[in-house]
Amino acid sequence: MKQKIFIVIDGIDGAGKTTQVVLLKKYLESKSKGKGHDVFITSEPTDSKYGREIESFLRKKQASHVKKERWIELFTADRRENLQRIRGALEEGKVVICDRYYYSTLAYQLDENEWQEYASQFLLPSIIFILDCPVEIGLERVREKYAMTGEKKAFFEKVNILRGVKKKFLLLPNYLKDNIKIIDSSRKIDVVFSDIRLEVDKIIS
Repeated sequence: MKQKIFIVIDGIDGAGKTTQVVLLKKYLESKSKGKGHDVFITSEPTDSKYGREIESFLRKKQASHVKKERWIELFTADRRENLQRIRGALEEGKVVICDRYYYSTLAYQLDENEWQEYASQFLLPSIIFILDCPVEIGLERVREKYAMTGEKKAFFEKVNILRGVKKKFLLLPNYLKDNIKIIDSSRKIDVVFSDIRLEVDKIIS
């Protein structure tokens, strides 16, 4: 039976998640003596009705009035739908790479004493990379991105919020038994990817 590989890349806004997801996909597709792996990419929030509602909230001034419970409800519903796609791809023998997963909900919305119970609802990834960089670097990257795309700034992309979120991301290995690797993403893109590639190679036979 083919090994099921489910990889998550998570971290604060601007940590470089999407860039590393793309690089990892290309690497895996070119691996195995030219045969490569079939790779399924997904991200959260998704483009489901719940994901679209999340995105609409994130970029409105009223976002500050959305209660924590509503954020959790939306992210959880969106994640349950996404898990159907993830499980389907894994059954087809594809390597799944997810840009954000329940670790973001833990870090952004939940207190540490709630983490284990919440995480137990979902499929455990094979490996999780938490990309860690100073908040100021992350926000500068976000500003550069929006200057090109014209997108509006999201509610959570604020220094005071992200500093707390960053601390919680770094605490995750102390509370969960998940295979979490903290990666310094303030370095050059290729150096960060080299660290990720080495860890992925260990779990893919």
